[in-house]
Amino acid sequence: MLRLFAGLFCLAAPLAMADLRPLEETELAAVNGQDGLTISASIRFNPNVSQTRCAGGCGARVTIRPGQSAGVIAIDNIKGGFSFDGVTLDIVTINSGFNGEGAQFNRDALKLSLREAYFDNAQYTLSGANQVSATQPGFQQTDLLTYHTNGRVDLRGDLYIFPSN
Repeated sequence: MLRLFAGLFCLAAPLAMADLRPLEETELAAVNGQDGLTISASIRFNPNVSQTRCAGGCGARVTIRPGQSAGVIAIDNIKGGFSFDGVTLDIVTINSGFNGEGAQFNRDALKLSLREAYFDNAQYTLSGANQVSATQPGFQQTDLLTYHTNGRVDLRGDLYIFPSN
């Protein structure tokens, strides 16, 4: 068996020594490909029943402290699933379309494309709070908006992020 693998290796060795060479501009222009970055993931946020400030237990919490603010913006009680297949990040040149504004813009923009993404039995609450952690003494939070869906919400399309001047 070992001799068989050694023989196959010896036959394949010349292929491994293939020569790399630079491509001429005309050869390179004929190459087709795709650039950008594609990501796929599936994430499930389950409630933690030991955290009793939420009915049935609390989900995940993300906080953002804007600038030198004393308070925080919180996305709280995140539960459910989020799955995406084929999220693509790419840099595109916007020089046409957008009801004529693309020609005026005529620069690069970041394009985020969702080929197949969905929320499944999702929930979150957008809040303002005086502290990052809900377990600290003196914690106060004001809930501004709660989103909840039973079932699946599909997301598809493109999001363009334009640079500021």
